Amino acid sequence: MLARVAESLYWIGRNLERAEHCSRFLKVQYFSTLDSPMLSNRDFTLRSIMFMAGTNYQVQGELHEKDMWKNVIFDINNPNTIFSIIKNARENARSIRNSLSMEIWESINKLYLLCSSYEEYKFSSGALFKFSEEMKSNISVIKSNVTNTILQDDIYHFITMGIFVERSMQVLRIVRNKISDWVILSNDGENKALVSYQWTILLKSLEAFDIYNTLHPGKKSRETIFKLVFTNPLFPRSVDYSLSHLQKSIAAISVRPEGYDLLIKNLTDEMNAISLFDGFDDEDLVVQHVNENYERIAKIHNDLHNIYFK
Repeated sequence: MLARVAESLYWIGRNLERAEHCSRFLKVQYFSTLDSPMLSNRDFTLRSIMFMAGTNYQVQGELHEKDMWKNVIFDINNPNTIFSIIKNARENARSIRNSLSMEIWESINKLYLLCSSYEEYKFSSGALFKFSEEMKSNISVIKSNVTNTILQDDIYHFITMGIFVERSMQVLRIVRNKISDWVILSNDGENKALVSYQWTILLKSLEAFDIYNTLHPGKKSRETIFKLVFTNPLFPRSVDYSLSHLQKSIAAISVRPEGYDLLIKNLTDEMNAISLFDGFDDEDLVVQHVNENYERIAKIHNDLHNIYFK
């Protein structure tokens, strides 16, 4: 397989996963502003959404929704907007159409055309739920086609490598974002109701709310939430789950070029750092843990690039 083909497959996985997390986080965060604990903090929450999306938007006074829609969804000149991410996934797929099944290509192209059908000047909060649900269902179809319409060989594994690298990074970004939000909004933990509500938003942003309530019915605790998100091997969006499946995808690639052994060692060290961490009751340690692991996974991405895509 050519390195450029492997890289395009990898970035198809990363872009799809990023678009899914960004659209879900946008929906959950935005609609949280309509609930009573957050009514007076709407402007802060809109800025939080744009920060999570990677947009450094500075404005004096009140932030208008149209600014958020542009900077999070529509601006094609911003590589971090949802439309830019989908466009990149489609361009990567178009460049290697012969390596993909017809079903994968058509479902990615359908998602791109769906995004193109939305017009920024007409978009409003009333369209957000439908938009988010369409994003979710279309990306689910693409992932189903990846699983079911190609051989589970190198093509499949390069796509899943991208998915699991991006998933682990997005989960860490969401955790870091929500810790920052609840520290600021709750006056450093004084407002217990707002702290609890931010925990709920975190769980819903990861589609983990029902799972958590099944495992831990009753009162939420910071420690049990963080353990679910970081170390539960059965939760598909835990960092532990993503890294273990990333390791399986790498091991399944048919070639093992120079640097492979060091890559696996670095990934194993990262998995051990995740599983052995026990400072979940100390918020400062958790923030440090998040930042360190984000940097390690970014390094693993760089290693993948140097080993397989150069």
